[in-house]
Amino acid sequence: MVELIEESNSWKMRKSIVNLAWPAVLRMLLESIVGTIDIIMVGSLGAASLAAVDVSNRIVFLVVGALTALTIGSTALVARYVGANDQQKVNDVISQSVLIGFLLPLILVVVGFLFADDMMRLMMILMEEVDPIILEEGSIYIKIVFSSMVFGLPVMVVTAVLQGLGDMKTPLYIMVATNLANVVGNYILIFGIGFFPQLGVVGAALGTAFGRLVGAIVSFAVLIKGDTIIEVNWVNIKWKFDWKVIKNIFSIGIPSAVEQSIRQSSQIIYTAMIAGLGTLTIAANAIIINMLMIPVMFGFGFAVAATTLVGQSLGSKKYDLAKAYGKQSTYITMVLMSILSVPMFIWARPIIKLYTDNPEVVMIAEPVLRVVIFMQPLFAVVMVLKGALRGAGDTKWTMYITAIGNWGARLLLSLLFGYYLNYGFIGFWIGMAGEIIVRMFLLIWRYESDKWQQIYELKEERELVADC
Repeated sequence: MVELIEESNSWKMRKSIVNLAWPAVLRMLLESIVGTIDIIMVGSLGAASLAAVDVSNRIVFLVVGALTALTIGSTALVARYVGANDQQKVNDVISQSVLIGFLLPLILVVVGFLFADDMMRLMMILMEEVDPIILEEGSIYIKIVFSSMVFGLPVMVVTAVLQGLGDMKTPLYIMVATNLANVVGNYILIFGIGFFPQLGVVGAALGTAFGRLVGAIVSFAVLIKGDTIIEVNWVNIKWKFDWKVIKNIFSIGIPSAVEQSIRQSSQIIYTAMIAGLGTLTIAANAIIINMLMIPVMFGFGFAVAATTLVGQSLGSKKYDLAKAYGKQSTYITMVLMSILSVPMFIWARPIIKLYTDNPEVVMIAEPVLRVVIFMQPLFAVVMVLKGALRGAGDTKWTMYITAIGNWGARLLLSLLFGYYLNYGFIGFWIGMAGEIIVRMFLLIWRYESDKWQQIYELKEERELVADC
């Protein structure tokens, strides 16, 4: 359990938040870097292979992202029960989370093998003619990557449990092992190093599967050996379904999964609208998104810290402290993301030129990047307060707010400024800026209402009434 610092000592609170957040930030950055390396390796195979992986990954991110979001229920409940010093309930959540982590991916395996071709054809529905190479390689990629979630989701479950316990360093070590295996596996199998055959896109999928296998082995070695702050009595754990615990996990996780699906699906539509402006605009958009990922990763890291600290504080019945941790995490993240944005604003053009030497792409991307940079402190508020509310189990409201922002404000404003007012590319990003502002105010309103502090208590009261 994290040592909860009293609200009166703001300096120690901030130090505690930073100590908890930095491993999560490094983990996010590492994952982003490895993803870039994978794309570079696949890109060397040619445009068709790169397109096959890119299109496939849109499907993977949508489906796997929704499953991953379910683990938020594990993080929130573990943090809550750790704060309440209820070890038995911590053990129950861990065991049921692990069972879910093994069984849910089996559904993905079936879906992948039955519908991979259909999903790829749907993604290419706007093409005049379906590219047979993209279809074949993409379908195989989906089947392998979906199947590898048999190892991948358990790793995510263990990571979620560790985060709830306040252990951010062990997930970082697991991620290092997973990504090293992924990069090595990709390099060997994509290019056929040594006695291994050259498998191309199939090699990229198998490399991902190998990385997840290694991650699963390391994760369960951690759980069984007990080298971290996990203290699970494996002998006394009953490995059978406890539907009450599973219901509690899903009551938090399912709204997060729906929220993730809303976000990913709106992103697909948003990308399709930008694609209508031409190839150069698509390239400029990709560069801007990639550049913004660095400050955003810091936001994600501090959001994870806020989830843990708020959850444990509420479990300890320290409601004012829970709220203070959310606010302090937000302040720190706003400052950090603002600092990181300054050099990106000053040296926007030279940084963009690191990605491309096409002067037209640079000309399109530079003014948009300079405008979007100013939204980073506001986006920090969105990410961290959303993480804090998740720690309280208030995932339904984060889902509602994401739906209003992504499907309401963002798409409507993008259509208004991008097409109707004919602002073009910068109009779409104005729409995104409007969405961030809308979500920020809604999240601040929800956070200041304090209604999220009583979610567990109200749920327990309803359960008691039902049992009577």
